[in-house]
Amino acid sequence: MIATLTLILLTGPLAAQPVQSVWIRSQQPPSELAIFNRTRPDVHSVEVGPDATVVRSAGFSLANLGLLAAPPSSRPVTEFTFRIPLVPRPASGAHAHVPADYTGVFVNGVPIYNHLEAASYRGQNLWHYDLVARNDNGQSTVAGFVRPELTHPSQPGLLERLAACTGKHSPLIGFALDGYPVYGPCSAAGRQKSSYRLRAIVVRDRWPDRTLLAPGQSGPPVTFAYPLGTFGEDYEYVAGSGDLDRYNGRFAVTPEYPQGTYAYYLSTAPDGRLAFPYLLAHEFYGEYSEAKPFFPSASEKRVAFQAPSAATGRPVPLRFQIRDAAGRPIRHLEHVHERPLHLLIVSLDLGDFAHLHPEVNAQGTWEATHVFPRAGRYRLYAEFTLPGGPQQVTNFDLTVAGIPTPSRHPLPSALVKLDRTVPLQAGEDLELQFDLSPPLSGLEPYLGAWAHVVIVGEGLSSFLHAHPLEKAGAVQSEAHFHTAESLGPAPAQVRIAAIFPRAGRYRLWLQVQVAGSVRVIPFDLQVASARTARAVTNAIPPGAIRLQIGPDGFAPARLSWPANQAVTLAITRSAAPNCGRKVVFPDLGLEREIPLGVTVLLPLPARPAGELRFTCGMGMYRGSLLLVNPKQ
Repeated sequence: MIATLTLILLTGPLAAQPVQSVWIRSQQPPSELAIFNRTRPDVHSVEVGPDATVVRSAGFSLANLGLLAAPPSSRPVTEFTFRIPLVPRPASGAHAHVPADYTGVFVNGVPIYNHLEAASYRGQNLWHYDLVARNDNGQSTVAGFVRPELTHPSQPGLLERLAACTGKHSPLIGFALDGYPVYGPCSAAGRQKSSYRLRAIVVRDRWPDRTLLAPGQSGPPVTFAYPLGTFGEDYEYVAGSGDLDRYNGRFAVTPEYPQGTYAYYLSTAPDGRLAFPYLLAHEFYGEYSEAKPFFPSASEKRVAFQAPSAATGRPVPLRFQIRDAAGRPIRHLEHVHERPLHLLIVSLDLGDFAHLHPEVNAQGTWEATHVFPRAGRYRLYAEFTLPGGPQQVTNFDLTVAGIPTPSRHPLPSALVKLDRTVPLQAGEDLELQFDLSPPLSGLEPYLGAWAHVVIVGEGLSSFLHAHPLEKAGAVQSEAHFHTAESLGPAPAQVRIAAIFPRAGRYRLWLQVQVAGSVRVIPFDLQVASARTARAVTNAIPPGAIRLQIGPDGFAPARLSWPANQAVTLAITRSAAPNCGRKVVFPDLGLEREIPLGVTVLLPLPARPAGELRFTCGMGMYRGSLLLVNPKQ
């Protein structure tokens, strides 16, 4: 009965101001218990303000809208609040990116979820699954296909029933968060076709904007298991190839807006199956008020930082923009150790430390809030990996106002012991070993590793963010992505590779997670002067491939060699501090020590055509050897 009623309301006549009147209200009366109010179906309340309509709902309905109404992931019971502008306006500058969770709301209070960013291949945040197609066997969507894991075929809902064009304009089915209406697939002139199409690709080594990705950032080859249409990045926008623009909408005269309005449309194929990008594409057409603007600095640096006047004891917003070569904000950074951006904060006297993870907003600005405990100068280290580039660290200085307080000195840890029998000398490859045996019980993985270590030199003279060394078979060359299962049981010790660039005092912070709580354990280190530098002694034989290792990783990161021929790599590691102490070939179960300033010859056996990937010992530097068949 409710499903039938909902369909009638979706297709029936609407009032002159649909954003105020179209909503399908809950038929259940409010309860005295708040928990029951949060679980009522359909729209709970509609409040019309001077500039927006505020709609509240629990985000579900007893009517089945179909695949697009299913949440991408499980979520706790909560009440959604949607703010829909009364007078939407086209974006005057850069268009805001749609949020990662939801982009609008259907008229029955169900969110219009973003199904194109909720999950990515290997968790890298580079190749995003089309979850609508992934949950369909091909009956309801164009890109769906039969797979063993699809044990329950998708059931068509009300939205799928709207896919048949009858010569009338499709009903209004919701509103985007920028205030513009969302309609079914048809205007009075017929079905509205999307201007997105599948790219003609066999390998997934480039984004739709032609960005060439770095080794380890490619998606899986196009195969039966990963056909074209598996990922949102499989599609490209081709202006004029369809009826709708890059936002998946157009200006139209509709029954609810006889004077005309910009509107988004449900995109479908001629046979009525749902087609990418379904409702909204990647950006809003209109202004999105929830996105705070970022005012770039006058410099042309790729990374810009903003913070208001900072003082102790109150939250300070920290904001970054990371831009591509054309100056456009980059939203999709590679997930490295489960996060796209790591922000490390260290005070000048090394007394304070914090590890934050900024989130990106719709304008491509990365934001975090921090309360600085003491006055003084701080350095902020932003660590990230660009699509098509190596991992990099950019730092910014910030002065925090307040009453100066004495420097903090670390107390001896009763939980973790650092092996201090290894002499610490500048310019040497060192392994720092930490004993994690009891009383440190209940150890859990933290950000995809058993421990994280940050080492900063006195006066903020150097910075190192390191993770435990792994064996060749354990290193994942495709991504810095681990699960608790792949990490195995909790270790009794962890080893960290480190190089100290100069003599002096350093402070080390060890981060581990115990029973759901992150512990930060500091240590003070004193490093002795460097010994005489070693010279390169090994000659490079003719025909060998040269491979350099420096602070930015492998150079070149991509190598090529004929298939079925043995090859020798001549690997030289620069004297500049870097984490390339070991080169690991996971598929071969092979690892080789690369001393500082010494060329190491590494013979590799003949192998068939394909890609052979290699990493450093921590899996942070990545490269690939492409083995190709000679042209016939």
